[in-house]
Amino acid sequence: MNLSYLRGLNTLRFFAAFFVIVSHASITDFKVYAFFNRGFDAVEFFFVLSGFLITYLLLKEIKKTGNISIKQFYKRRVLRIWPLYFLIFCIGFIGLGIVYPLFTGKSFGFPLGKAALLYLFFLPNLSVSLYPMGMLYPLWSIGVEEQFYLIWAPLVKFFKNKLLLVLLLVAFITTAFYILSFMYISDHDSSLFKFIKSLKFWAMAIGAIFGYILFHFEEIKIAKYLTSKVLQVLAIVIVCYHYLIGESFSENLYYHFVIVLLYAIIIINSCLESTSVINLERKPFIYLGTISYGLYMYHMLVDYFLRTVYQKFVPYSHNIIVDISYYVLLIGLTISIASLSYKYFESYFLKLKAVH
Repeated sequence: MNLSYLRGLNTLRFFAAFFVIVSHASITDFKVYAFFNRGFDAVEFFFVLSGFLITYLLLKEIKKTGNISIKQFYKRRVLRIWPLYFLIFCIGFIGLGIVYPLFTGKSFGFPLGKAALLYLFFLPNLSVSLYPMGMLYPLWSIGVEEQFYLIWAPLVKFFKNKLLLVLLLVAFITTAFYILSFMYISDHDSSLFKFIKSLKFWAMAIGAIFGYILFHFEEIKIAKYLTSKVLQVLAIVIVCYHYLIGESFSENLYYHFVIVLLYAIIIINSCLESTSVINLERKPFIYLGTISYGLYMYHMLVDYFLRTVYQKFVPYSHNIIVDISYYVLLIGLTISIASLSYKYFESYFLKLKAVH
């Protein structure tokens, strides 16, 4: 099977970004409810999707050209990820590292030079493990993905004839490392543990396995079981329950592996029109998924702006109207800014990405 367009993925991207946005709203009382507190889980979904998609696209390139151009792979990733990453980096460091100390007379809490170097070398996940990074916090996941991409294309290129074995080994090793970290690092508040916890390579590796399964769908027997309507409905129901009303199991180690597998099942089935139990191809969501990178990257800037305005000008006394207005403005402004960014900033680099 060699699908030219992977349907449903933009809608899934948008919903993941949406849950991240609402989970980071800072001054409302709604965070006690599951719906408003699933940001970490949604970021985990992005890791699965990234591993899935990048592996599928690399396999398509192998089929089309017989090889993988490492240079072109990195070029595409740089032009898609770096411009917005470094824009937010500059805004954040100017705002928190320079403007904030000038107006308050105190440091935000991180050493400007060291943190800047970590972000410049795509180690934001290490930086947020060491220091409070405020509006720059969401960039940690971009760093993890870039670290994964650094080794993934060469790995697929050089082991393309034994790729499934390599995928299984990587998934096993990274999963074992993650579990052992939980077992043997007793101080879960330490910077070391926080850094290791950020290394979601195991989730990306599981996504990669499902990307491989989709590409070789007709050759892999287990693939047909993954498209079972019963399994699809079960995965959707469990994920929806968890996001809408369920208890948070974020501190339960093994929960993460279950939810990641459910994500992968939903992702692979969303791509298969003939077997999918739900149609995710809806125009508004497709567009919102297209700008989801911007939604993810800008939302904390919007949140910091809104919390400053609300704390200064809006009398807050556990007022549900105030809470709702905060969410409406947070989502509305983030979508507006991401849309403008995509049209007038990111699209320029995306056009360069298409030039070989």
